[in-house]
Amino acid sequence: MKHTIYALTMFALAACTSPQEEAIDRHALVTRNNPEVTAMDSLSSLSVGNGEFAYTVDATGLQTFPEVYKNGVPLGTQSQWGWHSFGNPENYKPEEALVEYDFSHGHKELYATQPKEPGRAKEASDWYRVNPHRLHLGIIGLELENEVRPSDVQNIQQSLDMWNGIINSRFTLKETPYHIQTVCHPERDMIAARLSARQPAGIKFHFPYPTGGHCDDACNWEANDKHSTTLVSEDAQSAVLKRTLDATTYYVTISWEGAAKLREKSANYFVLTPTDSVFTFTCQFTPQASAAPILTFAEVQQASSGHWQNYWTQGAVADFSQCTDVRAKELERRVVLSQYLLAIPATGNRTDLQLLVREIPFGNDLVASGTIRLMGTSRITGPHFILV
Repeated sequence: MKHTIYALTMFALAACTSPQEEAIDRHALVTRNNPEVTAMDSLSSLSVGNGEFAYTVDATGLQTFPEVYKNGVPLGTQSQWGWHSFGNPENYKPEEALVEYDFSHGHKELYATQPKEPGRAKEASDWYRVNPHRLHLGIIGLELENEVRPSDVQNIQQSLDMWNGIINSRFTLKETPYHIQTVCHPERDMIAARLSARQPAGIKFHFPYPTGGHCDDACNWEANDKHSTTLVSEDAQSAVLKRTLDATTYYVTISWEGAAKLREKSANYFVLTPTDSVFTFTCQFTPQASAAPILTFAEVQQASSGHWQNYWTQGAVADFSQCTDVRAKELERRVVLSQYLLAIPATGNRTDLQLLVREIPFGNDLVASGTIRLMGTSRITGPHFILV
């Protein structure tokens, strides 16, 4: 009897077991869904990040035209630690924004409200709705002549290599071909870029004051008197800047390979001008002065590739290539892009990510940014994304 039961059990298992399937080609799965951008589109910005820090770029591979993206997906630079509060000279207290409500639970409960009647309670509520808020750590883009317009950027061919975590941007500006590669270090709040052009433009480091707004780009460019950027140290290959905004301070460490000169163009505005046709630089943001060794672009790129390849090969993936449903290809694309998006934002190791999926024109690909709502909203704890 035992032998009969065993035989029947094995027969049933064999009947329910499908033939061994081939392993998913993960490299092919990820790379066939790499986003591509061919125009200066405010809803087609791309991002690199490491979960603690994120940097969003325009079609040049840097943040050259933030004004174009202001009303779309803004070009943000954010970190998990980068928060700021405006001054509180009236000494508002959190409890001043609370109101008692009776929900028939046998006791009254306190809730934060937004009073409409003028008075201290409304003022306290308004202050706490704005503070603290995410900081835009700084714009890093090409320094171009004033007469250059976004429309002057032609022949745009930009792609996000999700397998290696690098953005490749090719375009023509004033008949000069550019190739810019942008990458984020997997463990530091640092970006690295490589520029190749016959007549390379300078690199701008332009620092805004926060707006405290709800849905904007978090950049107030008319408040230079409220914050400062000080050159702390400089040598032939690097410089350290100190940012001060009210009670908030942080540091910006810029390093480069080759000959270049850093100059202060105006308040909170620095420009790094290279002389070589191929130029690389890194920029790291830290809440305190950093003693970490300076890295090269090649080192950051190698670290990024190793990080992302490990990410894609260790976790779960879904391959829809064998599906016959006409919707399968688009579903696969959205699944892969969402996996990338969830890994890059400056939210830290949080589980309360908020995901927003919105239908927009099919021609757009990936839009990833940690700037929507989050930068101007004090109570949103995770970034919003748009999967397109």
